[in-house]
Amino acid sequence: MSTRPAEEIGTAPCPSCPLCGSAGEYVYLAQQDRLFGALGSWNFKRCANRECRLIWLDPMPLASEIGKAYGAYYTHDDPVEPAPSQRENVGVLRKAYRRIKNAYLAAHYGYGTGGTKTGALSMGELLYLLPPRRIQVDLEVRCLHAVPGGRLLDLGCGSGMWLSTMRDLGWRAEGVDFDPAAAAAAAARGLAVRCGSLERQGFPDATFDAITMSHVVEHLPDPLQTLTECARILKPGGKLIVWTPNASSLGRGVFKQSWRGLEPPRHLHLFSPQSMCALLERAGFSRISIRTRNSRFIWQQSYLLSKQRTGAQTGSGGKPGNSLAPSVLALMEAVLLVAFRDLGEWLDVQASRGHR
Repeated sequence: MSTRPAEEIGTAPCPSCPLCGSAGEYVYLAQQDRLFGALGSWNFKRCANRECRLIWLDPMPLASEIGKAYGAYYTHDDPVEPAPSQRENVGVLRKAYRRIKNAYLAAHYGYGTGGTKTGALSMGELLYLLPPRRIQVDLEVRCLHAVPGGRLLDLGCGSGMWLSTMRDLGWRAEGVDFDPAAAAAAAARGLAVRCGSLERQGFPDATFDAITMSHVVEHLPDPLQTLTECARILKPGGKLIVWTPNASSLGRGVFKQSWRGLEPPRHLHLFSPQSMCALLERAGFSRISIRTRNSRFIWQQSYLLSKQRTGAQTGSGGKPGNSLAPSVLALMEAVLLVAFRDLGEWLDVQASRGHR
């Protein structure tokens, strides 16, 4: 039996599309992990089936080995808390914005409506004067409407910061994460977080009103199995939210192997709107809505990678220097999305098993 260095990631061939079984063609060869330094040389294939167009790694990291790619990963870092003196010096404008934001969440998503006056609700309409900020607030709650007493599961919850926010908004918030350290950090927040795969948790049928997966599905060894489990434990009419890079994006066309969404070897599968729809249908979801969204972050990071600026700074918020190129490209995509809705950098997916 041969041995290999502990840092090397074991792999297995994956010649055919994991979703539809069609043949694949290589699109990127001998890619390195330029973000977090995992060892290996990685090839991407694209499904030849035009109704699918899934992109995947061939060879594929073994499920038992993929953890080696996360040694320097940033997912579970928390942002630095401001100093007490900074928290005390919150300006008048920021306080006003918080009132407008809370009013918007009450009016459009049903959060905190119990004690909100009609005048305050109308204040929320002011966010329509600032479309980028309004979209950001929508994304902060992942477009989830309030469900009184509802149970929410965040798969890949990390240290639980977002779950804490949703708990404060009234959800019975729970999480699952592969990383024991992340689960421990979430538990320190008083959250109910389990460690391991979703399939091993044994949740009863029809347990949750909502399940969210923010940039998780592309990391899963068997996304069909996991999403099938999501369908089982969602209540009828319950909402599934999935965010993931868009394999059909304009950014991938521009930056190719330097596109930030590739991220070998952690991103095992990359979905187009078509392949994501096919995956959800096979998993048991019948009501599916998929839109693509712009991402200045992905444009920035792709630009850095194209200039050979490598390392973890491109993973968690590296800055593109003084170049205007990423901002111009992001603006161009925002304009094009009006007519070409599949070009955005990531997929924003909502699905359910039927009517509530």
